Amino acid sequence: MARQSIDTDRVMIVASKLSTTNSTINGKFQSLQSATRRLEVDWKSNAGSLAHTTMYQLFGYSEARFNVLQNYKNMLEQQVNPSYIDAEDINTKLADKFK
Repeated sequence: MARQSIDTDRVMIVASKLSTTNSTINGKFQSLQSATRRLEVDWKSNAGSLAHTTMYQLFGYSEARFNVLQNYKNMLEQQVNPSYIDAEDINTKLADKFK
């Protein structure tokens, strides 16, 4: 059987970077929403209406994207890392009993 291991410190680093990136993406989306609203005032045509509709649909997906990434980060921090650490602690204690 192949040896499997996890670097719990790296998991926490990745979770932190994921959180930062998710926030950065949200900020960019907010800037884009503001620009779209400003453009909507001046761009009055069928093409403009289609572009605005498409952009607002994209903005609607942003919340779902944010939630998925946030949930993934939470899973890493609250389940993966603690569960691995607990399992390793138990395994170490069991192995110590056979010494």
